[in-house]
Amino acid sequence: MILHIIPDYMNKPLYHHLLEELETHEIAKTQSVYTCDNSSHINQHVPENVHVVNRSFSLWERFLFFPKQRYLMRDIESVVSFPDVQLIHAHTLFSSGYLAFRLHQKYGIPYIIAVRNTDVNVFFRHMPHLRSLGRRIAANAQKIIFISPTYQKQVLGKYLPSELADKSIVIPNGIDPLFLSNSSLHTPSDEIRLIYVGRMEKDKNVHTIIKVVDALNKQGMKTKLCLVGSITDPSYKTLIDTHQNDIEWYDQCPKEQVLAHLRKNDIFIMPSYHETFGLVYAEAMSQGLPVIYTKGQGFDGFFEDGKVGYAVPAEDVEYITRRIMDIHRNYDQIAHRCTAEAAQFNWKNIAEKYKQLYLSIISK
Repeated sequence: MILHIIPDYMNKPLYHHLLEELETHEIAKTQSVYTCDNSSHINQHVPENVHVVNRSFSLWERFLFFPKQRYLMRDIESVVSFPDVQLIHAHTLFSSGYLAFRLHQKYGIPYIIAVRNTDVNVFFRHMPHLRSLGRRIAANAQKIIFISPTYQKQVLGKYLPSELADKSIVIPNGIDPLFLSNSSLHTPSDEIRLIYVGRMEKDKNVHTIIKVVDALNKQGMKTKLCLVGSITDPSYKTLIDTHQNDIEWYDQCPKEQVLAHLRKNDIFIMPSYHETFGLVYAEAMSQGLPVIYTKGQGFDGFFEDGKVGYAVPAEDVEYITRRIMDIHRNYDQIAHRCTAEAAQFNWKNIAEKYKQLYLSIISK
């Protein structure tokens, strides 16, 4: 049996897609999920192979870390038959990985870990008392999974010892099947139609996108911007109101509407300050949209510059403007490559990579 330890499993569709695909492989036909979720699953169907810890942990329990982990260790031992477990897949380094590490110490079960945004930007950055523990968890894992090449480079050597590179591997997240099963290409109009999908907040750097729109219009390139997502920073509402001729804003919406918005536009742009992966880049690619992403952040490193779009410095308006013009001049070629390359973010392909990884460890 494969035991998955996943924080907040019930609220994360990406894990549901992964486990559904894994079930088609013999190696993972028997798999179990252990997760924490204090409320959201109450009105949801909980599968038989999913054990949900329905408890709220206080701030001090989470910050001190070990009180929460001691409770979870007692609980997981009461509900899982460990003689049946061949491998533990901890889907985060700290919250899940510590449990896997302790179970490995007690039962000798091998485990793999994934390094996620919370591990770096919460635990490593703001909980220095846990850094040495994080390194021990990683050192004892069979494999360390990163969701992008850039994130792998950022973490190894800075937060984890560089010698762990030999047992690290990049396996990206997949995108919702809706996007790949409705893959599309369209012919752009003479005007440039940019689109951003995500929360309107400081870290997403939407104000730079608006400056790019201004710069393109000043150069005589008629440019429109479609913003899709909730406004969490009120300053963006003011910016949007002062650009009513150039910007359309739509609130957060279901994925079917996101798909429709993508198809009405030409280029996806999101020069975030920080990004571990950015599923929305791959979703946009599936609809034939070239992408503008931040140099040195999550999506950077998957493709050569110019293949599906360009990596840009987050605040360099002039550079971003030039790259958008480059895409506009070579639109058809880049758009076709986007649709073709988006297939690598298919959950079926990603599940196959995990299957091979599981086999390589279990068969030792």
